[in-house]
Amino acid sequence: MVYHYQKGISIKLTRNRIIALAILAAVAIIISVYIFYIPKPIYSVLMDGQELDFRADLRTADKISIYPSKEDLYSELMNSLVENVTIAFKPASETENPYYSLEIIELVSKLLVAYSRVGLAPNFDTPPIILDSYENISATASNPVIALVHPIYSNETGIEVKNHVIYLKAKTYGEFDLVTVKLLMVAL
Repeated sequence: MVYHYQKGISIKLTRNRIIALAILAAVAIIISVYIFYIPKPIYSVLMDGQELDFRADLRTADKISIYPSKEDLYSELMNSLVENVTIAFKPASETENPYYSLEIIELVSKLLVAYSRVGLAPNFDTPPIILDSYENISATASNPVIALVHPIYSNETGIEVKNHVIYLKAKTYGEFDLVTVKLLMVAL
């Protein structure tokens, strides 16, 4: 096909050129959709002039379930009676224990920011659980316990608040990061 636009200017379109233009147009549309419409992961947030970095995507973490509710989790953590927060865990093997350390560091550093925003300054303890079960943990309103339920001990992913104990449960290491970030999102 030959197209004449103006006197002396003509463009010859062959089948191969039409296919190449269609492919270029399709690629341009796909790139535009990816850049402008597909949400990107969010790993940090600016809060009170301070940038907080997280180990997991905030959008994905927001999908984690909390039982009974976010309000119960918030009131348990940010209660004005809180003097001490215990982050408890059941020791796993030597190779598994570093995951606890990563989660504890993230929890303490971000919870300190959350507590400072509401004028609280509780202490933090991180003892290993010597019990056979996570069910026998005792806690009070002034000393809530965050129980990190390692993936090798959990068959579900979510956060459960029960009797002043906040259970962070995950089936995989990636989900362990997500439940930690979800707790921090509620606290902050």
